[in-house]
Amino acid sequence: MRRGLACLRIGLPLLALPLSVIPARADVDLKFSGSISSDMRFRLQGESRALPTPTPSQWTLLKNGFSRNENRIRAQLGVKLGQKIRGVADAELMLYGFSDLRDIDSTTLRDRVDPYYLEVHAAYIDVYNLFGDVIPRFDLRLGRQTVPWGAADKFNPISNLNTLDLSDPLLFGRALANNMIRADWNPIGDLQMTAVLVPVFRPAQLPRTAPFALLDPLRPAPLLDQGVRAALDNERAVYVPVKDPVTGVLLPAGRTLTVEADVLAPEVSAANMQAGARVAWKLGGQDMGLSYYHGRFGIPVPAWSVSTGTLDQNVTLTQLIYPRMDMAGVEIAGSIERLGGMGYWIEAAVFFPGEVRMALYDAITSPAAPRPMQYVKAADGRYYRNTLPVGAQADRPLVVDSTPFPKATIGADYAFGGRVYVNIQYVHGFIDEFGGGRVARPRKDAIDVAAQPRVEARIGDYVVAGVDLKLLNERLLMRLFGVLKLPSIDLQTMLWDDWAPTGVLFPQIVWNVFDGTELMVGSFVMLGDRSTKFGDPAAGATEVFVRGKVSF
Repeated sequence: MRRGLACLRIGLPLLALPLSVIPARADVDLKFSGSISSDMRFRLQGESRALPTPTPSQWTLLKNGFSRNENRIRAQLGVKLGQKIRGVADAELMLYGFSDLRDIDSTTLRDRVDPYYLEVHAAYIDVYNLFGDVIPRFDLRLGRQTVPWGAADKFNPISNLNTLDLSDPLLFGRALANNMIRADWNPIGDLQMTAVLVPVFRPAQLPRTAPFALLDPLRPAPLLDQGVRAALDNERAVYVPVKDPVTGVLLPAGRTLTVEADVLAPEVSAANMQAGARVAWKLGGQDMGLSYYHGRFGIPVPAWSVSTGTLDQNVTLTQLIYPRMDMAGVEIAGSIERLGGMGYWIEAAVFFPGEVRMALYDAITSPAAPRPMQYVKAADGRYYRNTLPVGAQADRPLVVDSTPFPKATIGADYAFGGRVYVNIQYVHGFIDEFGGGRVARPRKDAIDVAAQPRVEARIGDYVVAGVDLKLLNERLLMRLFGVLKLPSIDLQTMLWDDWAPTGVLFPQIVWNVFDGTELMVGSFVMLGDRSTKFGDPAAGATEVFVRGKVSF
């Protein structure tokens, strides 16, 4: 509720501003539209850690049953004042069908008993030709907005000004609006120059399954140093049940392990503002562009950890931060007439990440003064933990390397006779992937910590394809969308993944019952075992859905 009120405090003044400057006899053009939708989903795949006995760290988040029951009311208003000023507002009220009751006090709070949320997708003012004939064709946009860059379909490595809403896979790749200042200048012909300033960072909206990745005690630490990661995995073996290597019998844990985490958002300051610039033009009928971005990655990574506890329970406290980054990108898109007007796009970016090292401290042996930890390589080739004296310096293992890394999307689409539409893309780097080097994932049997983890490149390779079939005079749409992860090679080490098949299938049927009225049924199917990207519990579960929408 507080977030909704904050959005109103930001949005309403912006909407009121153009009304306050209306000349007495100005031409006012109002446009209003909206929609009402309902969304119900059922989870077919239950997932929790398969521990034989409950522990404080056991996750039971994913259960078979209804996973989403919400209604949305969306309203969009456009106000045009003459030829120079326009105001736009786009807000959506979401009503959730599940109560959020945590304690007896929650039963007295209406927003917990009947949850709702207000999202402002847009609340901005456009001022056209701001400087008149002095600097012609210079436009300014102020307020809450999205600035999508790139030529690819959904997978846009150069589009970083707005972080993404990852909470709903059906809204895949939707950008989150933020307060921005945008300037556009068209000095000549098709040349378009854009500059954007984002005063306050807005992080990505993570799914409810994100704690599986960020807090899972069975998951190897996201460290680039393989030796340190192996040492941490060996230490965790005393906290979880393990299999006897000879008999295969499950042995009890010596301690329970609980992981807690805090997220440190960047402070609001001039040093933490984000900015971007883009130049776009046409050449030979093809769209081209160059862009640059300075800011942060929208998904947090661990940067600090301290272990504390007792003889029978260990608690690990972790702090997550949003890493800094710069990005330089290039894009080209167009159509090839010799191939029947087939569309194509190429989009590539090079990221320059800020280095992130993880500080590790031990407070078990010295609760009053946590000691820094370092890992020493012994003669047998294994790493062992060594606790340093208070005040000593320890070498922090890498979480994010400062070495630049690329992301890219190459794709094409084609329509066959107006009934069949095909779209295919090669993607290097999924939307949640960041940094170079290699990472490890636990094997299928996550209880067996003695098993070697699956090692793969942090920036993966994927094939994304979709096909649409239109029937009944285009009132019925049958759609199949899929993602397949390919074997990848790490460009820094030139090592191939320990690959296992994994992907996503997204079948959907859309029926346009009447003009402006749609009914949708479909499923979002996660494929692969728990050691893979999409089989991992952090990726979510297989769901079926029924949606209805009326637009006006």
